[in-house]
Amino acid sequence: MNARWGTQAIVERVATRFLGPLIERRVAQAVQVLDDEYWSQVGGGGGGRLDVDWWQRREGLDDALEAWRDNALARRIVALTSDYVVGSGVYVRSSVPWVQSFVEEFWKLNGMARRCYSWCDELTRAGELFVVVGTDEPSGASFVRAIPAQRIDAIETAAGDLERELRYHEVGSDGSVEGRWWPCYGVGEDAAQVMVHFAINRPVGCVRGEGDLGPILSWLKRYKDWLENRVRLNKFKTAFLWDVTIAGRPGAGADTTRKKRFAYKTPPEPGSIIVHDDNETWQAVSPKLEAWDAKDDGKAIRLMVAAGAGVPLHFMSEGESATRATAAEMGDPTFRHYRRRQLDFGALLEELVTVVVRRANARGRGKVFGDLGLKVTFPDITKADNVQLAQSALLIVRTLDMMAGRGWVTRDDAVAMAVRFAGDFVDVEAFLKHVHDEDPQPDPRGVAGGAGRPVGSAGAGGDSAAGEVGSRDPGEV
Repeated sequence: MNARWGTQAIVERVATRFLGPLIERRVAQAVQVLDDEYWSQVGGGGGGRLDVDWWQRREGLDDALEAWRDNALARRIVALTSDYVVGSGVYVRSSVPWVQSFVEEFWKLNGMARRCYSWCDELTRAGELFVVVGTDEPSGASFVRAIPAQRIDAIETAAGDLERELRYHEVGSDGSVEGRWWPCYGVGEDAAQVMVHFAINRPVGCVRGEGDLGPILSWLKRYKDWLENRVRLNKFKTAFLWDVTIAGRPGAGADTTRKKRFAYKTPPEPGSIIVHDDNETWQAVSPKLEAWDAKDDGKAIRLMVAAGAGVPLHFMSEGESATRATAAEMGDPTFRHYRRRQLDFGALLEELVTVVVRRANARGRGKVFGDLGLKVTFPDITKADNVQLAQSALLIVRTLDMMAGRGWVTRDDAVAMAVRFAGDFVDVEAFLKHVHDEDPQPDPRGVAGGAGRPVGSAGAGGDSAAGEVGSRDPGEV
């Protein structure tokens, strides 16, 4: 037995001397793998170093949702964005017939006409939108579901490229860190379900977006506290109580006071008549609260909220703060902000529809087109006077026609200026090519070309130019 134990000791010494470092590394790796199963990253809210930590982001997202639920100003700011961005409805159209038919089917199947409003609300509150796309294998039809941003705690990106997202981690429904990983579309095209991420207000070097309510959450809370204090002060400022003084002979005061306290246990109602003798004195006592006029303080806080939200005060039902002329001037920056958000939301829908169509193609449905010919159409943000616009367009076309006829400008330049003046977002080069194809030998006298008379001249259909411009389609992204 001693020989056996001696041989084992020699083997252990040799193994420790020659294989000790290797054994230690393998054990450390095994322990790390075992520990990683029960730990999750809570720092670095997305994948970039400039992103805030996840716990801070989660707190901000929870505060934004709570403000939207409880604060009337926050609810109105979010609703205004959706009302102007989505408006009466958003439409995705394609110049390819099969793609157009598939988009209409997808739009109806997922109730996108209604879903766009809630998505725009979420994009405004959270600054980002996580959409899960699930595709049915036999039919190639896709179903979309939005995941709250509060449940995505980590985004994995490619090394050295923050814009190439690989997968997204969703915490468990009970808040557990295990959760699950969703593959990005560009990485897991063959997966039954993939996730698509859209973000707004995203600084360079960050992965996650920022909501519109973030900068004004503290001011919304201050305004709510200020308003509650003013209501409380005004309530107690008008409150009062009855002070009843009872006069009597010495020694009998305690018994009389006890009887009167029981008799006057219920205070008299307003408008009632009190009858008493000379032994009682009634006096109404109210608190002397110095609740001075603080409307300027409240307006200053509201201005801070409005500036952070990018809307003037009269957008939040404060019409006395501006006249009609100043309100019209103050609305232009806000309309530009909403137009920019339309561009972002249009890019979101166009990318989502592209993913849906490509996944259907991968499952053998439809033809594969290099260009899907998608265009997202939004309603007008402002109620422009189309009649006035049509009359102005008619005048500028006549002027340009005269300039081209006298050789001051070329025909192509005149057409390009006319289209830009009308305010339509069109490809001028493609429009000119279409004009040349339709009218290869234009009339040298002016812009109108082959008809043999200038645009806007009298004759059959002379008023059609104004009518066509006046009924122009909504702008396209």
